[in-house]
Amino acid sequence: MQPQASPEQVEFDMLQGGQMPNPDNDLNALYADTMREEKITNILSQINPDNLLADIEYRIKGYKKNNLTGEWEAITKDGKNINEILVANFMSFLGSILNQNTSMSNFSSGEINTIMDHIIEYIADDLTVNDEKYGIVGDYQEMSRIGNIVTMSVFAVLKRSQNGMEARRVFSALKISENLTQAPQKKGVWDALKVWN
Repeated sequence: MQPQASPEQVEFDMLQGGQMPNPDNDLNALYADTMREEKITNILSQINPDNLLADIEYRIKGYKKNNLTGEWEAITKDGKNINEILVANFMSFLGSILNQNTSMSNFSSGEINTIMDHIIEYIADDLTVNDEKYGIVGDYQEMSRIGNIVTMSVFAVLKRSQNGMEARRVFSALKISENLTQAPQKKGVWDALKVWN
């Protein structure tokens, strides 16, 4: 166990490092670090594909999220259940698209349009070819509802990845947090000569 430095020694060490002891600054720095960590956690949870896929699955099944309780509630009370094969097919399909690779990509607007064209084509084909198996024969309102849930969710993810916007946002937040939590280090002669940093 190392002996604890005296307050005078701590102050002397801080002065040598060019820092002045200030309890208010320590509290402000701690608060700022906490806020940055919460912001990063929030950003990462927003782009977490598992959260997004769960959200889409509930919406396809006909649920809405209660903003007050955070619980998912059935939109209608008529007892109509969405076919589980339909849900499984769409979740499998979306799992291949809505993942960390997609959200952290660097898509151009042309690439996003091409991906969206393929997704719309897949939805239309799947819902019309399998309408009997899904129990939605002639139910164009239900087909449109499912198509809108899927296309808008995917489009939002792709739009955030346009030109690497989401990746830059996350990595810049992580870099700022990392830079602020690292203690300043004394530089030697060789460090001053480095031009590759």
